[in-house]
Amino acid sequence: MRSGTRGRRPRRGESRPEQTATVRIESIAAGGDGVGRIDGLACFVPRTAPGDLVQVAFTSQARFARGRVLQVLEPSPDRVAARCRHFERDQCGGCQLQHLSDEAQRAVRSQVVQDALQRVGHRTVERPTVTQASAWGYRGRLTLTAQRHGGRVTAGLHRGDRPGTLFAPDECPIADARLVTAWQAVRAHGMEIPTAVADAPLRLSFRLVDAAMDAAMDAAMDAAMDAAIDDAITVGLVVQGGYAFSRGETWAESLLAAVPALSAVWWVPEGGDGRCLAGRADRSVLSFTQVNAGAAALLRAHVLELVRAQQPASVVDAYAGRGELSIALAADGVRVAAVELDAAATTVASAALEGVPHARVLTGLVEAMLPSVLPADVVVLNPPRRGVDALVTTALADAADQGVRAIVYVSCDPATLARDLTRLPRWRIAALHCFDLFPQTAHVETVCLLLPERA
Repeated sequence: MRSGTRGRRPRRGESRPEQTATVRIESIAAGGDGVGRIDGLACFVPRTAPGDLVQVAFTSQARFARGRVLQVLEPSPDRVAARCRHFERDQCGGCQLQHLSDEAQRAVRSQVVQDALQRVGHRTVERPTVTQASAWGYRGRLTLTAQRHGGRVTAGLHRGDRPGTLFAPDECPIADARLVTAWQAVRAHGMEIPTAVADAPLRLSFRLVDAAMDAAMDAAMDAAMDAAIDDAITVGLVVQGGYAFSRGETWAESLLAAVPALSAVWWVPEGGDGRCLAGRADRSVLSFTQVNAGAAALLRAHVLELVRAQQPASVVDAYAGRGELSIALAADGVRVAAVELDAAATTVASAALEGVPHARVLTGLVEAMLPSVLPADVVVLNPPRRGVDALVTTALADAADQGVRAIVYVSCDPATLARDLTRLPRWRIAALHCFDLFPQTAHVETVCLLLPERA
């Protein structure tokens, strides 16, 4: 359905002035936009729900169109009121699906994974089940972009409709409340940021930190221990970017004195190594942790179950992070090689596995280290969003001939998972399960068990 000027579709590289149309939203695309059709042309419309009838303003390109909602004419039954005031008022870019019910969000994620594996990976699969933990207050990290305007420093989140524009959030219902409280206190106290080259990004990352966080990620915690850990958790602030921070230490010390919830302030210069400006000095403040500890614990328990089912004597834990999986497997007596590029993370893993003779922790690129730690009975892959390097899939393509019995691939991007599976034609999908680590957003984690075709 359409109103407005009709005419030829634009040639490649051309665009048309904005037009209006009435569109029925049919599905949700991987990035969270609703998809409808205008004269057969796919139109991507943010913040819509399957079944919505919407009036949109759209701009067409050669092969698709992008639209924005002018009016919801018939709301979908999947549509709910957004909890966060910034979702509508400021068009916050952090959440894409807050207008959908939890059930509808899970259905979207399952469909996105199925579509990617079939369209990109050429693998026919059933829609996977999606497991969800808490839908609100789950994020253990809140990262804001910081800017200097003359002598004044501001920080905020990006608008989804105008990514270059920031707004200072008053709330973030998906983040742990302690992070928001710390951010508000820092904002009231006053901010300092490093000197940076023009247009270089500067970020303030508020993170839940404490040695107890390692235990908090264990799914088998009793209520009393949970409460003790909850009381022990503090907030660390990591300032990222820039090349000089002349007032950094003075500001950080005054910040810790003014904001009791903060336990540490660190600075990570562009291209450099992080250093503590004030407070807690151990590098675990910098190491990567999943932002949703509850859902991450469920995911890790599932991965452990898949690995243990193979009864392995040896496991390669690639992209191992802080080594939680390796630590659990080493406790089983499994010979483990944990490979991770992040030196802060491997420092944590090495300390936890110190003195364990059947465990190794290697710092470096997985594609460089993998040949030296193979063969193994099971290989676990948990790469970043870009997926694995082609050298990794090359090393594993025929790994069954060298005794690898299973690959457990943990993916945070269905498209790169699907691409990587095309590079592993001799491995079949034996099990597929999704985890909703980022409710209200378009992200989904997928755990894929691969077995040799002959198995």
